[in-house]
This record gives sequence, structure tokens and C-alpha cells, in this order.
Amino acid sequence: MSDTLCNEKKKPYTFSEDGNSCIITETRTPRYWYNYLWNENHYCAQISQTGHGRSYYLSEKADMCMMNQDDARYIYLRDEKSKECWNIGEGPLNTEVENYQCVHSIGSSRIQSSYQNIASSWRLFVPEEGYQEVWTLKIKNTGERQRHLSIFSAVSFYLEGFSYPRYYEMYRCMETDYDEKLKGVYCRSAHPFAPHKRYNAFLAASEPAYAYDGNLEAFCGTTSTITRLDASASALFQRPDIVVKGKDCTNSKAALFILGGVLQHKIVLQPGEEKELQFVFGISESLEEARAVSEKFSNSAAVEKELEKAETHYLEKYRSLTVETPDEKINHMMNNWVKKQVDFCIVGKKGVRDNLQIAVGLLNYRQETAKKEILECLRHQFRDGHGVLTWYPYDDTRYSDQPFWIIWAVCQLIKETGDFSILDLEIEWQDGGKAAVLDHVKAAVNRLLQDKGKHGLVRIYFADWNDALNVTTDEYAESVMLSHQFCLALKELEALLKKKGDQVYAGKIAEEYRILRNSINAYAWDGAWYMRALSDVENIGSKNSEGSKIYLNAQTWAVLGDVADAEKLPKILKAVDSMEHDFGFPLNLPPYQKYSPNVGRMSGMLPGLFENGGVYCHATGFKILMDCKVGRGSKAFETLKKIMPDSDKNPSMQSGAEPYVFTNCYSTNPGYYGKSYQSWTTGTSAWCMMGVYEGILGIKRDYDGLRIDPCLPKEWEKAEVTRHFRGADYHVIIENPDHLEKGVLEIKTDGAVCDMSDKADGFVLPDFKDGKMHEVHVILRK
Repeated sequence: MSDTLCNEKKKPYTFSEDGNSCIITETRTPRYWYNYLWNENHYCAQISQTGHGRSYYLSEKADMCMMNQDDARYIYLRDEKSKECWNIGEGPLNTEVENYQCVHSIGSSRIQSSYQNIASSWRLFVPEEGYQEVWTLKIKNTGERQRHLSIFSAVSFYLEGFSYPRYYEMYRCMETDYDEKLKGVYCRSAHPFAPHKRYNAFLAASEPAYAYDGNLEAFCGTTSTITRLDASASALFQRPDIVVKGKDCTNSKAALFILGGVLQHKIVLQPGEEKELQFVFGISESLEEARAVSEKFSNSAAVEKELEKAETHYLEKYRSLTVETPDEKINHMMNNWVKKQVDFCIVGKKGVRDNLQIAVGLLNYRQETAKKEILECLRHQFRDGHGVLTWYPYDDTRYSDQPFWIIWAVCQLIKETGDFSILDLEIEWQDGGKAAVLDHVKAAVNRLLQDKGKHGLVRIYFADWNDALNVTTDEYAESVMLSHQFCLALKELEALLKKKGDQVYAGKIAEEYRILRNSINAYAWDGAWYMRALSDVENIGSKNSEGSKIYLNAQTWAVLGDVADAEKLPKILKAVDSMEHDFGFPLNLPPYQKYSPNVGRMSGMLPGLFENGGVYCHATGFKILMDCKVGRGSKAFETLKKIMPDSDKNPSMQSGAEPYVFTNCYSTNPGYYGKSYQSWTTGTSAWCMMGVYEGILGIKRDYDGLRIDPCLPKEWEKAEVTRHFRGADYHVIIENPDHLEKGVLEIKTDGAVCDMSDKADGFVLPDFKDGKMHEVHVILRK
């Protein structure tokens, strides 16, 4: 099989000129292409290009209320004369429509099409406040005769998402009925163990329904051999009896099993006439609250005002960090979509390692949110220095890398804010009591120092960053990757302590770095690359290993952690380059062909899938920053392009992934070649954003200010960045007339020439803190 996948078909999507919208022109993409819309209350709506998708609410404690079963959110249209029926986005009836478009935007989604001279548009958004989504449906008669139509809006009610005692299933505690003041179907839950009161759902409209159903058995009937009580909602909604048999809703209510909300509206359209209806799908603490919400969004002007607020809210969050490069695709991704994806990664996420990585990405454009996330993660660190994997649901499985992320993230936070008083804030421990932020950092350092194995490297315990590398046969196995990371943390902390004036502790940290670095180079170097883990059973990632012989992360972090010396560095880079694949860089090579207890879960996966030789994009993101650290701007750019959505050699119609968000992994297995596993919720987004802004463009936070240290692809002649930093805005123009990757910098700040003597690692801009925009002009010279 060729490693290159061709896509000669016209792409089924385009971006708007400003990049804020992706316009999808085919309903049948390889898999559903979703947009996620949410607000600060953590009400979320997942919307596919057909309009279906899950709606849910996550409380502060991450208790979920999953509102609809099997993503059931549909609108059906039916001509009352011919009885023909269809959906705006084709599914689930799959009646072919014309002039189809789905516009996924930063703050809304809109699906539109036409069928037999009926043009329809279905727009969905989540208001900035509240616990609901709002749908606007427009139906227009583009023909020359009067049309009689029925509109069926339909959802399932599920309301699951929390733990309860046996035999207390939610369906035993729910009932539905139509409420005239609500103008909709209300689903009430009486569950005695619900973690909060917001376990009631409703579907309401701006006009009273002609008829309704709260019982999906009455609306859907029996589909094929699926029984009414055992059917999934998605199966029942494929061809609901009421719609396809030309009948009206039965005004049913329901208790137990298949509950839903269906509203039928009948309209008459003269030639050229258009009708607009508003719908609200949401959750509430009471029927009275639901009625108030329905009334608010029954007014079209109010809906448009709320839509503008929601869209402005998204864009305002992201405008403090922008980029203009010669690559339009990167501009579209980096200016809004990747920031939206990074934002979404922390919606309801409660994990120390994951949240800290996302938070450091957020530091580039949402500093207060990032600070809040970092300090929250410290609350889930134990006094002995280790952190939980997740605090909700609670999981204290011993992943050894949590302390590293704590040290690293706190150092990044102080660099971003310049506020050393943060180190004195008192933060709770997971196991009781509280201590200063700096004491949390010291506890993390001590944990990693105490966790050293016999070679002086940090022990791996159950796993490190790689969840699937479980060296269960040797409890004293040591992680080379984590030891590299600890070196980086020690270097970062040493610099922080020196700025703080604690020279004594800084000296101790510097000595620990020297000792650890020497141990790594003495025991983990394999002649041409670093091994991945040391074990008395068998070293992992060695040229002598029985299975996989080289791991990507053991090389990239050796560079990022300043472990490799001048002699080893070219060998590492050669080894990394040898791992290159059209889709990115596999996590390890060759993939394991059989299970090894000493390696654990990853070796039990099929070769080329997930962590076993798949292109794990998150790790490829580390590689981008490694390239920039050693001055390989073109390599960094080429690596980024490989894992970008809809890449040239793995287009979205092959990978299946949306063309506007990063994915976690690409398969190299022939049976699933090029396919991605999941998008949206992946740390790839944060690391690729950091790779562009901090690595390639070289706009880096530092204790003294904003450091400028670009590492460009040779073909870029110019790039621009705007960045908010410590109360001021910087507009940085980078010119590269000699087509360099790295070069001697010429810098002017607000027209004044900067002294660039002895500035091999970039230049720190003045820390203005004056609320003004400052012009920075950078030229790379030979």
C-alpha cells in the first residue's frame, strides 16, 4: 500500500473569507462532522452536519445531565398534500435534498437545503447565559402554488449521566406532558439521587403546537424488527410512523421507557411566503423556569440579540491573539478554530495532567481562565507531591508524570503574569490542609526526586504520559521520557528561583538537574537514540528490544529538556527524521506484533493503531517544538502540515476527521489506514497552537517580558502576530528576506532600534503594561 493517499475529488467544504465558518456542501461525509457550542454554564450542544447530536449539561462537579438519547435531535418536514417527507440535512429519513449547506461557525451552526420548491434553514446556537440551545427554523415557498406543510421537531429525553443505586434507573423516575404556557413538552424527573435539581428537560416553540407527543412509541411506532421498548432512539427516529404514514401526533404523554418531545406545527405558505419558528431545547430546575425561558426566546428580535451576544463572546475571547502567515489554512486554524478547540478541552474535564497542558495553551490568550485552571489542579495534589489522574470521576491510579506538569505549569504561569505573589497563595491539598503555591511546586520536585530508581531516573509506576505503556512486570522500571521532562522542570524552576531571589534553593535545583542529566546519559543512551524506559526485565525502546526499538518521545524531550549534548543531538535528529510518515511521526517503531507484559496495553493493540505505532498527533506536537528549539523551522512547519486537519496526504475524506479541528491520532494499520480516532478533545490542539505561536513565530513568555525568537520555515517571507501580554498589546511583524530559519535579529519597538548584542536566544521586549498597542518590527538577517 502506498503511504500517500490521493484526493482528486473536489473537497466537500470551504472556509469563509475570515475563516470563522466552515461551509460543508455534502451530507455524506466519512463520519459526522461536528461543531460544539457551549456557554460558561457548561451547557453544551454537539451538532453534526445533519443537525443531530447530543445535548448535555455539566455541573461544577462535572455531574452530567445527558439530555437526549442517541443524539436524537431532528426536524422533519412533510407536504400535507403529497405526504412526501424529508429532513433539512437529509438524515435520518435520507430523502435526497438540493442546495444543501451546513455552515459550522465559531458561535453557531446553520443547515439549509431545498426540496420540491420548499427552501428551509435550521440554525442552532447556545446563548451566553442559561441552560438551553435555541433553534431558528425558516421555511419558504419558492414555488408558484400554495403549500400545506407539517413541521415535526423531535428529541428524545434521557437525563442520564450520574451514578445511582441499583434499580434506580432514570427511566423509572421520568414523565412527560405538554404544557400550554410552555408551548412545549416538559419532561419531569423525580429521581431521589440526582446530584442537582437541573434534571428536567423541555422542548418548546414560539407558537402553540397543532399536536404533540411525549411518548416516542406513539410517534415512532415499530421500526422493522425493533420492539418499541428495546429500540434505541436513533433506530426509532429513522422512519417515525407519524411522519412517514401521513398521520398527526397523538397528544400522548408518557412515563417509563421511551420518552421524548415531539411538536407538530401546521403551516400554509403562499408563493414566495416565508415562515419563521423559534424552538428551545433545554433543562431547568422547574416548569416555571422552563416557561420563562420559552417566553424569552419566542421573540425573534430577542433571539437575534442573543445570537449576536453569543458569537461576540466567542470572538472577543480569541481576538487578543491573532496571526497572519503566508499559509491561509494555518491562519484559519490558529485565529479561531484551534483556540475554540483548546477551550472545549477543559469543559467538564477534571484531570491534573490534561488540564495543566490545556491551561498552558490557554495562557496565550485567556490568562485568567488559565490561572484558575492551574490553581484548581494544585488542589488535587497530595502533600506527598503526586496528583490524582482525575478528580471527577475520582481516579488516583499512580501515573508518575503529574508532578512534572505541576512544576512546568506554575513556572509558565509566573512567566505569563510576572506576578510572583502567586507563589504565596495558599492552596488546598487533596488530602487536607493547605500550603503556598511554591510549596506545592517543591512537593512535586521532592516526589520526583524520591521516586528515582536504581539508575537515578524517575520511576514509571503504572504509566507516565503514555497511558498505554504499563510496565507491570517491574515495579521499579524507570521512565526516560519523564526523566527528560523532569530535567526541563528543574531548569525552569531554577530560573524562577533566581528571579525570586532564592539563590540557595536555585543552586540545589541546578545540582539535581546536573545529576539527573548525567544519569540519563549514562544509562539511557542506546548509541543512536535514547531508550524509552529502563527495566530489569527488558529495556524498552532499545535497538536490542524484541518488539519496538525506538520511541519518539524519548528523543523529543531529550532536546526540550536540554539532556542531549552536542555529540548526541545530530544522532537524535537523524533518528527522529527516520521515523517520518506521511501522516506525521509514529509514537514508536516498529509497532509491536505481539503482546508483551513488560510493555503493557500498547503492545496488545493491533500494529499501527493508537499508541502502538500510530501517529499520535499529541506527541507530534512535542516534535514541532523540538524542531524549533534546534532551529529547524522548515521541519517544524512540514511536521505541522502533516497533522493539520485535511492534510495534503491524508485529506478529511480519508481520515474522517473534521477539516477544522485537530485529531488525536492517525492509524498506520492497513485495515484502518489514515483514519483518525477522535477529534475536538485532544491535547494536540494546545501543543500545535504552542508550536505555531511559541515555536515557529517565537512569541514566548518570559520572566522579564515577551521574548521574540522566531524559527520560520524558509519559504515564509513575512508573518504577523498580535499578542496581549501583561496589560499591553504587541503587534509583531517578522520579515525574512533571506529565507532563513533562524537568523540574527534586527528589532525595532515603536520605531526605536533595540540593542541586539549578545541576544543569541532572542530578545525580550519592554514590559510596557500601559494598555496600549506597541509596534514591533523584526527582521531575520544572515
